[in-house]
Amino acid sequence: MPVITTLAACNTNPALNGPLGTDLPSTLDDAVRYALSFIAQLRDGAGVQTGAVFMFPTATAPLGYVKLNGALLSRTTYATLFAFASSTGLLSEADWGNNQQARFSVGDGATTFRIPDLRGVFMRGLDEARGLDSGRAIGSFQDHANVSHTHGISDPGHAHTVSDPGHIHSASADVQGVHAHTYQAAIMGPFTAGGAAQVAQAGAAATSLDGGHGHNISIGINGTSIAIVGAFTGISAAAQGGVDGHPRNYAYPFFMKF
Repeated sequence: MPVITTLAACNTNPALNGPLGTDLPSTLDDAVRYALSFIAQLRDGAGVQTGAVFMFPTATAPLGYVKLNGALLSRTTYATLFAFASSTGLLSEADWGNNQQARFSVGDGATTFRIPDLRGVFMRGLDEARGLDSGRAIGSFQDHANVSHTHGISDPGHAHTVSDPGHIHSASADVQGVHAHTYQAAIMGPFTAGGAAQVAQAGAAATSLDGGHGHNISIGINGTSIAIVGAFTGISAAAQGGVDGHPRNYAYPFFMKF
């Protein structure tokens, strides 16, 4: 049997970890074999607690791990993990399907059990009376939500137009006090046979002052027809966002040590 020289060549079975018994004293031979066996177990995750959860940048489960995708596993093939799952409490299939997929379920109740399904979700530390996320139980689901906030509204401004089609006011005079009227007198000629007077010539124009009568002046009232036309602001608050709230992130699968 060749001497073990690489980590990958170590075997968890001491008998398969050479060297040959004739190469070294038997006690040293056995010690080397067991040491290599222990190294192989550490390589395969023997030092990691069953049920520990990790994220790895690979789609294939590393040796000693299962992907947390809600699959049904054999109770005998994964006996150590089943014992751990049983110690945490197994849910019924119905309860597991009711937003409690971070827990284990009984599976078929006889030969299988169901592992958690952590695909597409973020993990959060359990509050445990701190007061930041109260009322949560281990493995409970929490849907996405936004913290309460307000939005400012911007109004670019608007104007109202004034329409005036034009209007007029009527006026009449009533002038009081002494004022003058100009008249021209006609000089009458001799009477005709029919008795009608003939105008011989026009007299010179004369001015007569006259008081005691007046002219009424008034301004009539007329409507303006001014109208103010309304205008809309065009302000609206639009919805924004997608179907899922999340920070910037990268996606790795979750795996569990069995």
